[in-house]
Amino acid sequence: MTIFLINLFYNKIGDKMKTYLKVIIIAILFGGLIAFLFYRDIKKEVNALTSKDNTINLFQVGVYKIYDNAINCKNNYDNAIIYEDNGLYRVIIAATSSNEVKTLLETFFANQDIKYYIKEIKVNDDTIKKIKNYELVLLKTNNTDVINNINKSILDTLLMVLS
Repeated sequence: MTIFLINLFYNKIGDKMKTYLKVIIIAILFGGLIAFLFYRDIKKEVNALTSKDNTINLFQVGVYKIYDNAINCKNNYDNAIIYEDNGLYRVIIAATSSNEVKTLLETFFANQDIKYYIKEIKVNDDTIKKIKNYELVLLKTNNTDVINNINKSILDTLLMVLS
């Protein structure tokens, strides 16, 4: 291996090919190092942006530009909240942070023939912890009144964060 490297980098008089080869190898190593450093920084940012740890699913039944229209929609549901998002008023009937509860609520609302749209939003860790505490109880019940009460508690918790 050493003899190969000596022959590779030894520059004889008039041998321009080895000089070019040295430049190309150094350029490749330098470019690889720079690419590695950029990739490492970009990878951290991409992981932070695509992290699903702090996302919750909102069951949205309406989006309105006029607040009074959102109030009218909210009045059609027992447990609903309104929050403003970039000048739009969103009417939310449920929120969840886990896929199991999402499936449970999808079935629950399908049985009541409620049409909704699932919207993801990012929240802080404290909100996720509070919602998960309610979801543990929600997973263990099939009673409609209990589901409605727990859902109301989750929405109240979420409303405090979104306000």
